[in-house]
Amino acid sequence: MAGEMSLEVLFEDLQKVNRALRAGSLRQGDLQITRVQWMILRTLRKRPGCPIGQLAEKLDVRPSTMSQMLDRLEKMGWIVRRVGREDSRVRTVDLTPEGQRVIQDVEATWLARLRRPFEGLSEAERTQLVTLFHKLAQAIPAERDTIGSGEAVSGGPDGEQGAGRDEGERTGAGDGGGRGGG
Repeated sequence: MAGEMSLEVLFEDLQKVNRALRAGSLRQGDLQITRVQWMILRTLRKRPGCPIGQLAEKLDVRPSTMSQMLDRLEKMGWIVRRVGREDSRVRTVDLTPEGQRVIQDVEATWLARLRRPFEGLSEAERTQLVTLFHKLAQAIPAERDTIGSGEAVSGGPDGEQGAGRDEGERTGAGDGGGRGGG
């Protein structure tokens, strides 16, 4: 029972940190980006030249929904679609330099938000926290969790988890993301 209690506390605290990081960081100044758009950008940073079908599969949305989301990102100048090198029927997606800048700006905001509470810890506590959290993160499967197929999984600041079909479809049709109201 004590182990479960500790796990519940860890889970709640991780959610609190996640909420604190995300609060307003995706909407600041002229930068307005939805969580799903963020997940697309982060996926493209890790998988340059990703085919649209694979991107849709990774984020658990239909290819048509993914195309709508990519239309918005392309209009903002954050991504570019290209014809596949090996198969001209396949379209791939890459970040533009502006898309890379968006990722860097959001991550800089998150680091700034963490810096003050992190510096409230002793050097030994910071080292221990980073070491243990890294160990925990390494124990988590790299690809989709085994939570269940089609189940929406909340994505954290790094956008690693799937968007969930329902949210992806809702967001894809009317995500309202844009830059300067665009």
